[in-house]
Amino acid sequence: MSIALHLPAQPAYASIARNLAATIAARCELTYDRVEDARLAIDEAFNQVVSNAPDNAEVVCTFVEEIGAMEFMVQSRTDLKDLLPTDTFSWTVLSALADEVHTTNVDGVLSVIARVEEPQNAAA
Repeated sequence: MSIALHLPAQPAYASIARNLAATIAARCELTYDRVEDARLAIDEAFNQVVSNAPDNAEVVCTFVEEIGAMEFMVQSRTDLKDLLPTDTFSWTVLSALADEVHTTNVDGVLSVIARVEEPQNAAA
């Protein structure tokens, strides 16, 4: 199942994305620690996208649910000509929280895509 959330591209709306990410992560049967990782990861992704969005832009957060994993994409229009820099503290934090993370910038739409999942040996 996928869920899309449309918000104004303003930092004040990050809390809504965080809360929805945590709710969806819990529905995916992630452990408490991984739910918190998902909450913090989307916060980092949201703020990176918002900081590069023009005034009056919209941010779209899309979530894909699986048992034991959640993937999300945060995207908005941007004036940025290249990809997000991956040598920043914020990117380091995001990379530490998510199992997979990458960014795209296609036709002026900046996206951060991340996946948070349970480790394969968590059931052992």
